Amino acid sequence: MSLRAHPVRYTLLPALLIATAVGWVFHKYVGGALLIGWWIGINLVTYPVWWFDKRQARREGFRVPEWTLHLLSLLGGGLAGVLAMQSLRHKTRKAIFRIGQPLLLLASAIAMGWWMNR
Repeated sequence: MSLRAHPVRYTLLPALLIATAVGWVFHKYVGGALLIGWWIGINLVTYPVWWFDKRQARREGFRVPEWTLHLLSLLGGGLAGVLAMQSLRHKTRKAIFRIGQPLLLLASAIAMGWWMNR
């Protein structure tokens, strides 16, 4: 089985599992809110996924699906997505990313703020 045949299995699922583990460890051992731990975890895994996609683009290898990058940002990794987009100069020409990533960051920040204050 290869990345080409199963991009979700090799990119999205590991990222979500690692983010969940980081969130749980943060909550369990640091005593912070589970949501804050999730946010830290999802941002820690979003940046490497963007880096991997940029690396694959340079090597002309199989790419991470764009919807995976958007989904990671929507699930709370918007900060890492915006930082990766700028620092790696990746996906900066596509309007859906130039406009969408900051909007996803804003949406996840609003959702997190609402959730924490309810």
